[in-house]
Amino acid sequence: MAVTPKRRTRRSIPAVLMRAGTSKGLFLHRAHLPPLEQDWAGPLLAAMGSRYNDTRQIDGVGGASSVTSKVAVVAPSQRPGVDVDYTFVQVAVGDDTVDLTGNCGNMCSGVGPFAIQEGLVLVPPETRRVDVRIFNTNTERIIVETVEVDEDGFVAEDGSYRIPGVKGPGSEIKVAFLDPAGSMTGKLFPTGKRSESIQVEGRKQVTGHMLAPFDVRVTLIDAANPFVVVDSETLPAVVRAQPRDSPLSLEVAESIRRLGAVRMGLAETVEAAALVRGTPKLAYVSRPASLSRATILENALRFDDAAAIPPPDIQILAYSMGRPHPSLQLTGGVCLASAVTMEGTVANRLSQKDSKPEPPSIDGLPPTPERTPSPSSLVDDASRALLGETQSIEVLPNMNGVMKRNIRLAHGSGVMEVETWTRLDGADEPAIDRCIVSRTARRLFEGNVLYYT
Repeated sequence: MAVTPKRRTRRSIPAVLMRAGTSKGLFLHRAHLPPLEQDWAGPLLAAMGSRYNDTRQIDGVGGASSVTSKVAVVAPSQRPGVDVDYTFVQVAVGDDTVDLTGNCGNMCSGVGPFAIQEGLVLVPPETRRVDVRIFNTNTERIIVETVEVDEDGFVAEDGSYRIPGVKGPGSEIKVAFLDPAGSMTGKLFPTGKRSESIQVEGRKQVTGHMLAPFDVRVTLIDAANPFVVVDSETLPAVVRAQPRDSPLSLEVAESIRRLGAVRMGLAETVEAAALVRGTPKLAYVSRPASLSRATILENALRFDDAAAIPPPDIQILAYSMGRPHPSLQLTGGVCLASAVTMEGTVANRLSQKDSKPEPPSIDGLPPTPERTPSPSSLVDDASRALLGETQSIEVLPNMNGVMKRNIRLAHGSGVMEVETWTRLDGADEPAIDRCIVSRTARRLFEGNVLYYT
């Protein structure tokens, strides 16, 4: 006698789909999810289409990539001086798991607009810019977003600001990560070192040849999210010659990431590190390459004088959930910019002008002049020891010695600019006061997401 299968139950969650920065995902009210976070996985996996390890997410609203399979859970905050609490959930693609271990800065850029649109933050009369104070529960850090509103108090989504990775313009949203160091480990440099070597075991290549064990130079740093920052010049030549998404490249990148996780104290073993794909993240860094046509066009929209386009400080290839990231995570921008400002990191070394080749000319334009070192009157000996003498630094008035520098990070979709404020307060480790990055965001649709249990 045939057994009749039990019918599934259709459920729904009120939801908003938003493009936030270079990511896209669902924005939900916490009140519409189960009270315990441990019970969120079932509905979120089903809603996004990741049940049954579906790599296409065809039976849900996910977009079949790590940057389009994200969820932001938002609630009014009970914390003094904070408007809303925000929890980020990375829903795996091709795997029946969710990850709540780290933050997503791009999704965070949509939290301020969402909170205003949903009535969680009230706009005072005649206000045109609103500061939304957000507490990220994943990292227990404060983010302040400055959102533009129109004369009626509605979020002004349309505008002229452009970000790499998004073709159309939008209204600028300033995202300030306050005191981002030690988001998961409690320290900017969890191992106490600004640069160190990691030995990677040998492995059999796809071609059948053996890749010998090798050492790579890394910086293990935690700002907004923990990252394993790898000096790509120390990778074996056979790995550097591979496409970035080849089986060998992916295997090597994941091996380095897992080893870094153990050293940072985020996992006890490499096997345990394999179970948490979201953190730490991994990025390869190198000297800035010649500017591409896309980057030239992107800069032309923001700078009147093409010859005065600021050069990138460093070139980055980031990975997300085991795959190459098409651009750069916003928290990656914060973390990598922090690394560039700190003397002794692999990112800082590769960004130094005396380690770069002569900048090439671009379409007949003269080479971009090197940055001018800051006057000695602005930066004392202690500052140079921590930040390096070749960096252009602005001392902010009435800010107790806080110094500001704009870091330009080149990635696969263009250049991300990060305004980095650094404190020199006499502590054992330098302090990152804040990092500010501009994004755009847009509400795409609203309604109920339907799924089966």
